[in-house]
Amino acid sequence: MENSKTALPEYRHLFSRIDEKGLTRVLELVLDRQLIVKLFHICGLAREGRDLEATAMHTLAAQLAGDCFEREVTAAQVIRTLVQTSAREIAQIGRTPPDHIDSLLNDRADAYTRECGRMTFAMLLDEREAVYAPAIERLNQTPAFQSRSGVSEETASPYRRDEPVLNREPGDTDQLENPALALIEARRHSADLEERNRILEGRVREMQRRIEDERVSLFVDVQNMWYAARQQHGISARLDFEKLIQSALGERRLIRAYAYLIQTPEVDQSGFVTMLEQFSYEVKRKDLRRRSDGSAKGDWDMEMAIDMIRMADKVDVVILASGDGDFVSLVQLLKELGPRVEVFSFQHNTARDLMEAADRYQPIDKSLLIGVDPAR
Repeated sequence: MENSKTALPEYRHLFSRIDEKGLTRVLELVLDRQLIVKLFHICGLAREGRDLEATAMHTLAAQLAGDCFEREVTAAQVIRTLVQTSAREIAQIGRTPPDHIDSLLNDRADAYTRECGRMTFAMLLDEREAVYAPAIERLNQTPAFQSRSGVSEETASPYRRDEPVLNREPGDTDQLENPALALIEARRHSADLEERNRILEGRVREMQRRIEDERVSLFVDVQNMWYAARQQHGISARLDFEKLIQSALGERRLIRAYAYLIQTPEVDQSGFVTMLEQFSYEVKRKDLRRRSDGSAKGDWDMEMAIDMIRMADKVDVVILASGDGDFVSLVQLLKELGPRVEVFSFQHNTARDLMEAADRYQPIDKSLLIGVDPAR
């Protein structure tokens, strides 16, 4: 970290020996909560509304360590505080021959006390490889730490399933060789869960943001919807087109909604068309064609396919409101072009192949209908 090397040349080797996780572990071992909170305020990391006293120590130490690798002012202040706190141990290690370091450490009964933490930090600062190398190994053997020496996350992880401390029942504490270590591990485990929860919350927010940014186009085969509703729910049943667009869209952005309508001269559909337009649909109308033999023909399949293909590069999701199996090949082509395809329809009136071709199939139920026959 260039900034820290410039600010503290006499301790620049520390940042080549440990990474952010290593510095996090050092901060946890050497400093108490009061000092870490004080550093947050001095370095401008305290945010309004955040209760530092209620935040897990591991979370605070990790944020402070990360900022050391980003900002010169934080690195200088943190190392200065560590050095001042460990001044006695630094002097002691400095005058101790390397072959006497082990006996010096063995005199400390508990390797997880503040004193031993300061001794480890003092060893990390020492220029002698025979002194600082054991300190790196010592930290590697403590939970939640990985040095630049290459110890794997799996080896260093304190939360393996076979971890004896974490797998103990609460009543087994008195059977541990080191109850103080159990307390430290329990606190660290709690901090780890808090950090994981924070990460998950961040991912949820990111997923929500992505959903809100998704561009959607909706294509409604009005005739197919009209006949399917009447067939399943009675002649008075009809689709609520406002609820359909709300249900299909969700939190996503609507780019365009099309409603394809077949008109007959005998039926005035102007009111229906006005209603669709009020709900943000672009209505496309086509007259029913009558043949000389008395039969009639009217469908929008080809035009709907052309419109959907034209929109394929402008949206993330294409929604088709139809159960017509003739759209299966179109759905497969659209997916190849890029957008996901969702199908909304009445399940009883929908081709099985169409359901399977779609990325998502949503059956239309009574909640999207108006005028349902109570007897049905």
